[in-house]
Amino acid sequence: MALVIGLSAAAQTRADIQASIKKMESPSTPCNQGAEPFKQFIAQFSTDADFMTSRLKLSDAQREQYAEILKPETFKAMGPEERDGEEYYQAWGEMQYGQAYLDCGWVDSFSEYTMEFKRLDGKWYLAKIVVE
Repeated sequence: MALVIGLSAAAQTRADIQASIKKMESPSTPCNQGAEPFKQFIAQFSTDADFMTSRLKLSDAQREQYAEILKPETFKAMGPEERDGEEYYQAWGEMQYGQAYLDCGWVDSFSEYTMEFKRLDGKWYLAKIVVE
C-alpha cells in the first residue's frame, strides 16, 4: 500500500486548490527541478493524448480498468464542483523531486483516487492510480 500525503478531503476549498496549483507551478518546488520540470510535463500530458499515452507506466489491466479517466483533461487541479449532488475536487498533493500526486475526491468526505506520477530516468510518467 502506498503512503500518500496530500490535503485532506475535508479541507478542500477553492483557495486550497489554487494554492496547490501555485505550488505545482513554482520553479522552486522540488518536482520542477531537473531536465524535465513537472509543470512542463503536466502541461503537455493534460492536453496531448498521444504524449499522455506514451507516458503511462500502467499495466494493460490498469489501462483497461481506468480507461474512463485516462483522458488528458482529467489531469488538472479543479473544483470544488458539483458531481452527483456532492462537491468534487482535484488538487495537487505531495510534490517531491521524484514523485508528485494528484488527489481526487469528495469535499468533506473521502478521496476517491490518487494519481501517482514518478520521475524515471529523468522523465515523468503516470506510474500508479491508487483507489482509496
